[in-house]
Amino acid sequence: MPPPGNVSAYLEKMHDSVKRITSTSYYKTYVFDQDDMITHDILDRAESIDEYAVKVVESHSSSSGSAVVIHNRNNKIGLITAYHTVSSPDQMFEYYDEASLFLESVTIKQRQVNWMFDSPFMGTFDVLASDEVADLAVIGTEVDEDDLDVPASEFFPVFPYKLGDPDKLTLGTFVYTLGYPRGYEVVTPGIVSNSGRDRGHSFITDALFNRGFSGGAVVAINGGLPAFEWVGLARSASATREWHVVPDEDKVEEHSLHLPYTDDLFLERRSNIDYGITHSISATRIRDMLKEHERALSEKGYRIDIE
Repeated sequence: MPPPGNVSAYLEKMHDSVKRITSTSYYKTYVFDQDDMITHDILDRAESIDEYAVKVVESHSSSSGSAVVIHNRNNKIGLITAYHTVSSPDQMFEYYDEASLFLESVTIKQRQVNWMFDSPFMGTFDVLASDEVADLAVIGTEVDEDDLDVPASEFFPVFPYKLGDPDKLTLGTFVYTLGYPRGYEVVTPGIVSNSGRDRGHSFITDALFNRGFSGGAVVAINGGLPAFEWVGLARSASATREWHVVPDEDKVEEHSLHLPYTDDLFLERRSNIDYGITHSISATRIRDMLKEHERALSEKGYRIDIE
């Protein structure tokens, strides 16, 4: 059941430390003729892939998420988020059939641009440290206080509660998840349905999950108000995946709906979310990741208070 008392002020203070992020990767896809029988060895020896491509297609892919402020010193802002929100493959290969060595296409990432949004601030950030297995990443940006209407310490406050002990979560524990699903500032309640069942101490809640919630803070109440405990980050929802044929985003906006579409088509894998089953990364996993990268982060000017 929800905690007694008015929690709005506490949640508002916490949400000030949760920021909206997006990451866009730009790609070039080189398409080959099957009769040319292009292999990896041929491309490795080539001075330029262009000489073998019969077609070159440019595209981009974006992901959005949430991130929690864990560092603010000397105008260096450090946040933690889910790794998958800020990562994308550097290369992708397609073959003419499963048993073939002959390439149909090679897709190569040209660049990646990461943005953080919180009006009036809009700036880029870098990935400072990551753990793909744990699905965690520390990101950072440097701010110029002249671009803000308040001091950086107020605009990017460090999350007000320390990492807690997710192993104390039990069936029925009430939690809140804070983030930016679909770009909206949202707080949603949930009930813990499963906790500490694996080596990573991850847990499941019935909180409603939408794209953009990944990396949002999950907090529980340990006793009465204001004894909140930061127990993890929202990671993903249970989902089924489907393949869709989609047009080029840039061209379809200019296309008349009354005429046949004849430009490039792309395959895109989409996930249909099973609402009410939200997976979370535990505070234990977050703490371990930060300790593992503590020295490297410190050398970059991010001395994060883990405890």
